[in-house]
Amino acid sequence: MRMLRSVLAVATLAVAGGLAVGCALGSPEEDAGDEPIFGEVHQDPGLRLERTPEKVSGAIVDEGVDIRFSSVEHEDGALEVRVELNGMVLSARYDESGTVLDGVNAGDGSPTAFSEVDRAAVRRLLAALEAEFFPSIEHVTTKEEYDAARRLTAAEERLFRAVDVQWSQWPTAMPLRREILGEAARAWTSWRRYAATNTTVTGCHDCNKCSFSGDCCDTGKKLGENFSGANYGNCGTSSNGSQFTKDCTNHDQCVRTSKHGGHAMASPYCNDQFAACVDDEAKAPSCKYDWRGTSRKGNCPASYKGDGACDCFCQFQDTDC
Repeated sequence: MRMLRSVLAVATLAVAGGLAVGCALGSPEEDAGDEPIFGEVHQDPGLRLERTPEKVSGAIVDEGVDIRFSSVEHEDGALEVRVELNGMVLSARYDESGTVLDGVNAGDGSPTAFSEVDRAAVRRLLAALEAEFFPSIEHVTTKEEYDAARRLTAAEERLFRAVDVQWSQWPTAMPLRREILGEAARAWTSWRRYAATNTTVTGCHDCNKCSFSGDCCDTGKKLGENFSGANYGNCGTSSNGSQFTKDCTNHDQCVRTSKHGGHAMASPYCNDQFAACVDDEAKAPSCKYDWRGTSRKGNCPASYKGDGACDCFCQFQDTDC
């Protein structure tokens, strides 16, 4: 399959590029520091998109690729996301009772499994949606201009999150049906406050299965930074995700370090960490942080800080966020 990806997605897709399983030796990539993180956005020529206040739908049809998708907000507030690809239907429903994720055979509705080919198709959809939903805001100087360029409907935001957080990194060995109901739907710990204050956090993973004793932890990283991939601690693989939770940080730590088969999104050693993140996507809060608008991280004017408004295009710099 020919993959057309935005530069935005290159770093994060590289995290999942290797599918080696096990505890390979070696050192993780060094933090990229203050190097530029954004480049030109490349829209997918195969994408067709229709947007209304309550629904977004479309397809990517290009050289044998056929991906169909939709996201609908119902009158009662329930949201339904559907993605059809490779003879499979992925679905997600969000309502007051909780969340139900599923994946079935498009032909007869029978249970099916996720594959590397399916994940590659979802990654193309994610890159296409990212380029469409998150255009450049180099011209932005006010919150109003930011909102005009980046405001998403509930249906659009839920589609992007489901594709980004759930299916773009779904393990091949994990069943596609998950029900998160009742108290389980609130079993997340938001680390948004640490992202907003640029605080160092530590991600850990129980790596006894890797023949290491005790917990495997990193040496402390800042949420959203580069650590063997962009946007560390975010629940998803995109550069524009803004859900930061404890579980998602632990999952990133597991798949990005060499002790756990680093850069192996499908590593079975990290499946338990991913399972703990599924509910985070449905309920954990998100601040509309965004690095775009500056050429380097941390390059925001002092005027963006402390005036009572969240200057979302200068994430991690404005304490009001």
